[in-house]
Amino acid sequence: MTMIQRISVPEAVRSGELSVVASVSGGKDSTALILALREAEVPSRYVFADTGWEAPETYAYLDTLRRILGIAIDVVGVEGGMVGKIRKRAGFPTRLGRWCTTELKVEPQRAYHDALVARGIETVAAMGIRAEESEARARMPAFELEESGYRSWGGWLWRPLLAWTIADVIAIHHRHDVPLNPLYLRGHDRVGCYPCIFSSKNEIRLIGDHAPQRVDEIAAIESECAALRVARNEEHVAAGNEDPRYAFPQHATFFQTKHGVEPMGIRSVVEWSRTSRGGRQLQLLAEPPTGGCMRWGMCEPPTKAGSEGNEDEEDEEDEGDDR
Repeated sequence: MTMIQRISVPEAVRSGELSVVASVSGGKDSTALILALREAEVPSRYVFADTGWEAPETYAYLDTLRRILGIAIDVVGVEGGMVGKIRKRAGFPTRLGRWCTTELKVEPQRAYHDALVARGIETVAAMGIRAEESEARARMPAFELEESGYRSWGGWLWRPLLAWTIADVIAIHHRHDVPLNPLYLRGHDRVGCYPCIFSSKNEIRLIGDHAPQRVDEIAAIESECAALRVARNEEHVAAGNEDPRYAFPQHATFFQTKHGVEPMGIRSVVEWSRTSRGGRQLQLLAEPPTGGCMRWGMCEPPTKAGSEGNEDEEDEEDEGDDR
């Protein structure tokens, strides 16, 4: 007989001293978090940070959760979303400049918590992070106060699913007759930005096969960003600056390359994604990190087997001007 996994509820939560706000991404772990909180009879608010860059299936899945479970999932975000931020910078997030995490997910969710605190409601952010996913997550405490500061949440954090396995996550879906996000059934390893700058080769291929309109949209934004960079460079030099603002205006591509490979536009990357392992092998993509939105459970990480990146990689904020 399979043992049913339950969560351990901190006394500060059980007593009502801290009000739970669960971060929802539309992925398997955050859905399991919703279900586990309901099983434990923990009153909770649910909030989704909308980047404006998610898959249509994820938005539809959130509506499915609202309908099946009869819950409200509040939505936070910033005006213009990802596309607005890209146009402002004339560039995309990078491996060392993951501003998408801070500006599109952390700050809007932090503001949601702050608004509750201003009303006298002390909050704890509940996140569907599991130790099984990486060594970095395994080192995280289940319950902590993360003080304000660089790369800090600035409040209470609770990771109820820390000891859970993927089997536990799937089991609670079955127990409540809640389906998985259909992206998993299509073959995606993770749920989050569509695509994320750390998408795997397989995920890029799936987007190319099932969402060609998304590829067209990104290609158009790449061209727009390149033109913006050229125009801004001209204005920058005309204003008396010796060096251009963007050292490589032609490098306005969504996916960055490494090891001397020239940046490639989204269409070329999709073409590459369809090559076999024995075919054209280009090291286009950085290994996925465990930081960023994954650190706070605001998006789904790849499976452990598909992610062997640097566990302790830090985010570095920049404007992408030298890309």
